[in-house]
Order: sequence, then structure tokens, then C-alpha cells
Amino acid sequence: MLLGMWDEASQTLTIRRTNGQTYRVNATAITAGSHKVFGVETVGNEVHVLTAHNSNQRPNRRVVFNDSGTYKGSRGI
Repeated sequence: MLLGMWDEASQTLTIRRTNGQTYRVNATAITAGSHKVFGVETVGNEVHVLTAHNSNQRPNRRVVFNDSGTYKGSRGI
């Protein structure tokens, strides 16, 4: 099972594949535009990071990465 974990202290996303390989993703694409992270979901072979602007109380954007940490874009929720 694919696993995505957000580390608030180091501002990195860690993606762990079923075979044990891990990938670390810098927060540049995730927190661009003063966004904060609310949570991480795995959907098939993708990791979705739920974010919103610092002033929002609920997530309104989904940043998507594949299982090797490649940025696939973002979209609204």
C-alpha cells in the first residue's frame, strides 16, 4: 500500500512505496502562495496533499504527486 506522510517541522512530504522505497518531496509546490497542509490522502498510485491558504479553516486545493514523488499538478476540491 502506498503511504504519504507530511512532516510539518521539515516541510517535506515523504512517499513510501510498497517495496520500501521512499521519496522526499520539498514543500515548494505544496505550500506555494502561503498555503498550509491539512492532510495527505493516497488514491491508487497517487498521493494527494490537501491544502488551503493560511487564512482558510478548511482545505480547498489538492496537490497531486505520483508514487515516485513527481508533481502532477493541483486542482480545487
